[in-house]
Amino acid sequence: MLFITSFGVTVIVGLLLILIITALVLAAKSESNLRFLIWGAIILFVPFLGAIACIINYYASKNKVKSA
Repeated sequence: MLFITSFGVTVIVGLLLILIITALVLAAKSESNLRFLIWGAIILFVPFLGAIACIINYYASKNKVKSA
């Protein structure tokens, strides 16, 4: 069986926190207040998928504005 040590759990939780904080900062930079509240709720209720979706949305919209 696969056992995860306390160090492994600490690393995983640390990386998840970094991902969530990064997504919240990027959402706060680029969105209006209502959209930030929506993204914040998504990120906090579905942490991993919400954070990844927010980061992808940020960079996709940034590239869309740059190419226009």
